[in-house]
Amino acid sequence: MATPTRAIQTAKLVSLLGSVIVALSAGSNYAFSSFAPQLQESLHLTSTQINLVGIAGNAGVYLSGPLWGKYIDKRGPRIALISAALLVLLGYLGLAAAYTAYWPIHSTASLFFLNLLTGLGNNGGFTAAMNAQAKSWGGERRGTATALVLSGFGLSAFLYSSLSHALFPGNTGGYLMLLAFGSMTSMLVGLALIRIIPPTEVDGRGAYEAIADVSPDADLETSATVNRTRRSSSASRTFTRRRTSSDIGARASVWQPDSLSADASEDEADGQNHVVAPTQNLPQDQTPSTAAAIPSAITHPVNDSETKPIQPGTEGEVDICGRRLIKQVDFLLLFGLMALVSGAGLLLINNVGTVTRTLWEYNQRKNKDGRGSGDLSGLKLDDKAKVQQLQAHQVSAISICNASGRIMIGLLSDYLVNKTGSPRYRVWLLLVVTTLALLSQTLAALPNTIETVKQLLLVSTLTGLAYGTLFGLCPVLVFEWFGLKHFSQNYGMLSLSPVLAGNVFNLMFGRIYDSNVEPEPAHGGDGMGGGVGRGGQHVHQCLKGEDCYRKVFEITAVGCVLAVLISLALIARRAGLTEGLRRIRGRV
Repeated sequence: MATPTRAIQTAKLVSLLGSVIVALSAGSNYAFSSFAPQLQESLHLTSTQINLVGIAGNAGVYLSGPLWGKYIDKRGPRIALISAALLVLLGYLGLAAAYTAYWPIHSTASLFFLNLLTGLGNNGGFTAAMNAQAKSWGGERRGTATALVLSGFGLSAFLYSSLSHALFPGNTGGYLMLLAFGSMTSMLVGLALIRIIPPTEVDGRGAYEAIADVSPDADLETSATVNRTRRSSSASRTFTRRRTSSDIGARASVWQPDSLSADASEDEADGQNHVVAPTQNLPQDQTPSTAAAIPSAITHPVNDSETKPIQPGTEGEVDICGRRLIKQVDFLLLFGLMALVSGAGLLLINNVGTVTRTLWEYNQRKNKDGRGSGDLSGLKLDDKAKVQQLQAHQVSAISICNASGRIMIGLLSDYLVNKTGSPRYRVWLLLVVTTLALLSQTLAALPNTIETVKQLLLVSTLTGLAYGTLFGLCPVLVFEWFGLKHFSQNYGMLSLSPVLAGNVFNLMFGRIYDSNVEPEPAHGGDGMGGGVGRGGQHVHQCLKGEDCYRKVFEITAVGCVLAVLISLALIARRAGLTEGLRRIRGRV
């Protein structure tokens, strides 16, 4: 017969599995570029118009975060997951109907709305999945659990682009149907599996989470009792441990109103090793039986030498938010850096499919001495499948490197802090992030450098790493610089930067690409213009290879140079350039 503790742990693992399944679909907006060129060609859209549709998905993801967070904290994840399932189903089904001409009304505004629904639904499901795990695990296990969910989110585009190539080669309509029903099914599976189960284990560092020898039905009541115990005991003696990067990142998924944040919440208490007082000092509402269930090994701090009291002026007492936050020079610099790097990342994420198709068609024409259609609808099924496969490879490279970058920067960040003995040197890793971004954009901007799809894979890899490391590092810096109390609110404000820069760069790509498309010929295609598609209709496609879009990467490369300079300014302000170099060289 399973013990209550084992039953609770099993329920948590099942809930974690459900969150990972949801996350594997929740990042499907990053796969937009794997079907965007086909959607553009089928509906005769300009590059600017298809980029507006792509922007809608980004806006749905980034702008809805605070709203979903507040709602899920108040109502739990169930309604959010049901809503997410309906939203992604409607969004992707609508796009599929528009592509296959089953729905004749497919204006840019309607496509914008449909893709917005997918962004709203995906972010609702992802927020519910992350929120449940952030509230269900304590200590370092919370960081591990949420890191798994984040990895699933990063791999979502890889999963769906790979499945589409395996199941629907050359069939974009089938791909969109897969996104619709696959995403809906994932959300419903999450609805059946995901539960918020308060922490019931010892985290291994002396922080007491809750008692173990209780029945599953009593875990909520017990957790509340333990929380009161920890708050009362912390008045006499308080310790803190250094948070790992993944543990800090987990807090981005838990929104707390100011009235609750004023006290040491369950989540915040986890960050501090509050010592449980002896039985005779417990609050009067704690029963003797409950106190007896608390193991003596966790009534005193474990490895006391590794903890130290919070000193005045440390990040443990920092609390900057609201208007004070936007007046902080460091926040504005970080906002600008994140806007430039994430905007460059979203530029390629949303347009790598178009870039892939453009390079492939250009080289096909070049190899055939100028004989090319300039139209995907005129290609054989094998050729269509080949183009879709190449697009899937690029999307997969970005997706895998995005997930790997988040993990890599977290490990590197914690290693650097442990070696230097101070978290303020973590800011040096911004130089790694911005350098990766600069390399990727410079390669794409240099003439005669990225002329084939195979060469483009290097740009996709570097862009994925830059994007992943950026979103793996910034939550930690926000926590350390501006405090724990309003962390979710502060990081939510910082997360607006990708929407602003991403919109600008994507629209710039569309305008530059459109400006290089030859005007519609008077009598059909002449072999040098956009080409002729179905029924003799002109196809809006540029046939100039890298010259179709390279100018936009010149602009983003300059932006990444500015991001490198901003990172140096932040290093100088937060760690000191010369002092930091001496410290890192001496300790690493």
